[in-house]
Amino acid sequence: MSADKLVPNLTVSPSWLSSGDSVTLNCSVKYPDVGWRFYWYKAIPNLPITFYTMEPLPGSSNGTEQPYFIVYGQTQTAGYVCKAARGNPQSFTYDSEVKFVWSGATLSVSPDRAQHFITDTMSLSLTCAGDSAEWTVNRFSSSGYLTRCATWGSMTGPTCYINGQSSIDGVYWCETATGLFSNAVNISGTYNNAIVDFPVHPVTEGQPVTLRCKWTTELNLAVISFYKNDKLIQNDTRGEFFIPAVSKSDEGFYKCGRKGRMQRSAGSTSPASWIQTSTTQIRLLQMVRAHLRAFLIGLWRIKNFLM
Repeated sequence: MSADKLVPNLTVSPSWLSSGDSVTLNCSVKYPDVGWRFYWYKAIPNLPITFYTMEPLPGSSNGTEQPYFIVYGQTQTAGYVCKAARGNPQSFTYDSEVKFVWSGATLSVSPDRAQHFITDTMSLSLTCAGDSAEWTVNRFSSSGYLTRCATWGSMTGPTCYINGQSSIDGVYWCETATGLFSNAVNISGTYNNAIVDFPVHPVTEGQPVTLRCKWTTELNLAVISFYKNDKLIQNDTRGEFFIPAVSKSDEGFYKCGRKGRMQRSAGSTSPASWIQTSTTQIRLLQMVRAHLRAFLIGLWRIKNFLM
């Protein structure tokens, strides 16, 4: 099996940092024959271009015989990549998928909810908090495009103010040119008459959460239906659904609407949004990076074809 047909698998431990932690990187290939050397990189955002360049980690420029590498004293969120090579001259594998370790940087949203009426998006803002003064907010849209706040809003200090627009759907996160990343949040907008209102951040297991059905116009004593994964879970006039202690089994797609109108009119029901627990939040950025990895591999192949 030729090395350049392989994509190595990189794992990092721990995924979440305490100050000064050492991070262990492990790189494996599908055919673990002898003779491999392993090369280790940090993923550096290439601003304002929407992909990353790879900077060799100190002490790894000549590669290592061992399939692991330890980064000492890590304090900030960072992305890592590995690749492997063998033969003389060396034949390299593709780069691994970018894998991240996470620090305490956070992205907050105001108003604090996952769904928004398109008519209200002029008041929507996203704020970065962490050990940096050079934040920008990124969006990976539902249509597959990676853009920065300046494209669809304005960045003032650590806050991005979204301009009114027809589509805000996507995954958002904070990032710096030095490689800091925040958590990611999933935000959507709708022209429907209803949204299901719950906090944009993952819910901590064991904590209570209330889902509210919000309307563009006030509905008095209307019978409101709540659905999980398209299955009716509540049908009364309260207009809210309460979960006293969230568990992983509560994860799913939730929506709400007026009784009897779930099938008659799309505008009378909210879109469905995913409620997730804090233990699964990291999957959002992993999904984004998987899409970016496919894009980068495509660029790499085009470059090598042209050469």
